[in-house]
Amino acid sequence: MSSDSFSLGPTYLEQAHFETLATGAGDESSVAALWRSERSWRLLVLRAVLDTCVIRPEACGPLAPASDAWQLLVRAYGAAPDSTEDVLAQPQVGIWAAHTLRRLGDDADPLVPMWLDVGYLHALAAACAVRADLSFELDIPVRQGSAMLPTVGSASVPTDRAVVRVRARDGQVDIDTGARTVRCLSGDPDWHVPVVVEVGEDGVDLRVELLDRDVYRDLRGPTSPQPLSATEITRWRVHLARAWELLVREQRACALAIAGIVRTLAPVPRRERFRPLSASGAEAFGGILLSEPDDAVQLAVTLVHESQHHKLGALSHLLTLCDPDDGLRYYVPWRDDPRPLAGVLQGAYAFVGITQFWQVHRHHAPPQERAAADFEFALWRRQTLGVLRMITTSGRLTGHGQQFVDTLHTELKAGQDDPLPPAALDAAHAVALDHYALWRGHNIRLDPAELDALVTGWRHRVPAADAVLAVGAEKVLAEPPPGLLDARAVLRRYLLFDPDAFRRLRAAPDEVGDRVAGATPADLALVAGDIEQAHAGYLGELRQNPSHVHAWVGLGLTRLDRPADPATRALLGRPELIVAVVRGLRARGAATVTLDPLEMAGWLGDGLPDLRFDTVDPAGWQAV
Repeated sequence: MSSDSFSLGPTYLEQAHFETLATGAGDESSVAALWRSERSWRLLVLRAVLDTCVIRPEACGPLAPASDAWQLLVRAYGAAPDSTEDVLAQPQVGIWAAHTLRRLGDDADPLVPMWLDVGYLHALAAACAVRADLSFELDIPVRQGSAMLPTVGSASVPTDRAVVRVRARDGQVDIDTGARTVRCLSGDPDWHVPVVVEVGEDGVDLRVELLDRDVYRDLRGPTSPQPLSATEITRWRVHLARAWELLVREQRACALAIAGIVRTLAPVPRRERFRPLSASGAEAFGGILLSEPDDAVQLAVTLVHESQHHKLGALSHLLTLCDPDDGLRYYVPWRDDPRPLAGVLQGAYAFVGITQFWQVHRHHAPPQERAAADFEFALWRRQTLGVLRMITTSGRLTGHGQQFVDTLHTELKAGQDDPLPPAALDAAHAVALDHYALWRGHNIRLDPAELDALVTGWRHRVPAADAVLAVGAEKVLAEPPPGLLDARAVLRRYLLFDPDAFRRLRAAPDEVGDRVAGATPADLALVAGDIEQAHAGYLGELRQNPSHVHAWVGLGLTRLDRPADPATRALLGRPELIVAVVRGLRARGAATVTLDPLEMAGWLGDGLPDLRFDTVDPAGWQAV
């Protein structure tokens, strides 16, 4: 990188921008400041890739030296700086640069030649040169039958080709595939232009590219091209237009921030209803990986969610907000796995945005959707406030971090007194207790000596306090198996968002698990309000599988009207103790674990202090 090109910009943030971001917002000025900083970060990573390739020339394989590609990139910048900046700012470039730099430092993938990753630099240079209308020739790599020129297009290439040559002269761009020459920019059937969607509402415009062919569109690593069909592209255009109209009409400032951040969407297939997938990363500022949404509202929420992650990710490149990871893991109500504090903060910031979205949207929702919107606001206000309280009392924030989280907490707490219907508050209460209890039962593991004391205590029916209160060395699984801890929450959303669909589920209870993974007929009864049927259903599930955390917690949810009862206290406050005793008995060869689940729960509950179900432990757990 020559000293007179690609000069680095500011890598600091003004106090006013920090204060704006700390409220959960992000005006155009603060977003522009983040982009300037991210540009500098991106250029530094690109330079690191180049410098490493200079001392490892074999990393370019059959391609030209990396310095040749860089010189073409510098020429393109000199001729057309704006378009070159646009190419280098693409989120997939950040994913590629970080991935390739890691490989250059520790090449641990013998199945993929290094030069296939390094060669994306050549593709970037070619793309910038095409957009600058330069004449040149340069070889670029082929991945999974696709030769990519980011932001320009891609060519379909025979799968036996690993390298193709790009030639540009007098405005004509060709790609020599060996078998034939693909005429780019001219309607050639093997040439695929980017899928760009532009939507606008009341003077606020959003322009995004739908990434379906670039192998670096996925944060998780290089991914085979998955071209969108014409029908899928049409659906995405409709969803985006409707979501954008909603956001601009209801939350214009939020829409302006999103428009300033988001540049690409990497679609993945539609998932189960009410279980969308979305992800973003600090290495890919402006890019979102997401599943096709159920509707415009869900897409609007996703855009808010992921733009929040981008803001905090960029801020974290500038400021350290929390202490280094020390192995402690924490509960968060939007994930099934224990999270490090930095991850907790990322999630909390995203859900501040989601809570603020529902706080506004519920006043604009159609009458038939108001109850659902009230529930979402009630749930995420409660959950996010709890996590922010936990973070701010964790003792592991830096000075900047403490100021940031305190401001967030104050901002969100201002909506604490917004009146909500009792039904919304009750539903949010049930869903919150459900997830917290399931998370404990799914993730927490006891020390073997403490487990022995519990099992022995139950067998001999000693006072539970003698065994239970000695438990204190629980740990959490660092990488728990999938838990599906939201099954009852999904059913709740069916009931609120689409009552007709919920009635169809109720009509075929034995098939509910096929429609909502992890759900059972007893869950349907519980959400429908048939407590007696749900109670019987969960007892039946426990007879079949006494270790089933889902059924134990479901049994506790049938007793929400008895929060002080010892059995309820154990079922919803410490279900991991119940499951530990059951598993301990079975491991010791006990033929009958328990004839009455409520007897065991009551025995354990007698040994527990009064529990508050609306708090999150700031101490965290060590991961195993």
